[in-house]
Amino acid sequence: LWGLGLFVAGGGLADAVPEYFLLRAEAAVEVKPTPQLPQAVVRENFIQQATKAIQETMAERGDNRRYTIQAVNVPAGLRMPWGKVTYSYYLPNGIRKGLNTAVHINVLVDGRYYATMKCVMKVRIYENVVTAARRIQHEVPLRAEDLRIEEKEDKGQAYQRYTDINELLGKVLTSNIGEGTVLHSGLVREPILIRPYAVVNICTVFNGVEIKVPGTALETGRRGAYISVRNDSSGRKVRAKVIDENNVMVMQ
Repeated sequence: LWGLGLFVAGGGLADAVPEYFLLRAEAAVEVKPTPQLPQAVVRENFIQQATKAIQETMAERGDNRRYTIQAVNVPAGLRMPWGKVTYSYYLPNGIRKGLNTAVHINVLVDGRYYATMKCVMKVRIYENVVTAARRIQHEVPLRAEDLRIEEKEDKGQAYQRYTDINELLGKVLTSNIGEGTVLHSGLVREPILIRPYAVVNICTVFNGVEIKVPGTALETGRRGAYISVRNDSSGRKVRAKVIDENNVMVMQ
């Protein structure tokens, strides 16, 4: 055997058909039977079993995204005595997006445990996400024409990626980005709604009744943020949550 196997799946177990490509050359190792161990299982069998284990895990999770499976490090083969060969398998660490995934294959002969073969595979999962359609400046409200949907690999980042353009309309970026950049929660924030010395309504609810008094913002505020405001009637300073361009709410 020369090279590593690459399996491409369309998201479901039934329609997933393996395809193998030569990714890099490596020395072929042939495992042949011996008189003492007259039966042999070759590397391709372990690749197939590891691929099957990953497919079934993806199906159990209900994950219908496109993914590829690449064999990284798979045993060359295994010699064993005569008997019916069956397999069981498990993923000790689950599927690790964009990283190496361990697949342990238990080999049984006539139903009895014989050996565990440890395979290393790489699973790449792809999904349709929102990306920049052009270069976008920070603090400029996002418009539909600034964005597009593209298929990108999910590498398991800490930030949430967006799949709906409408979720982002009117929001702004924390920094300038180039075309093709994936938009995520660490890059997007609410626009500035209130600036220092803006006139605002300071709202609160008392006994089920909403009360509003005039006030002055003392800080810059985005939707949902807490800022300092001054009650123009009493001169008292309080912290209030930004609701919109004109209103802040003092939480009880």
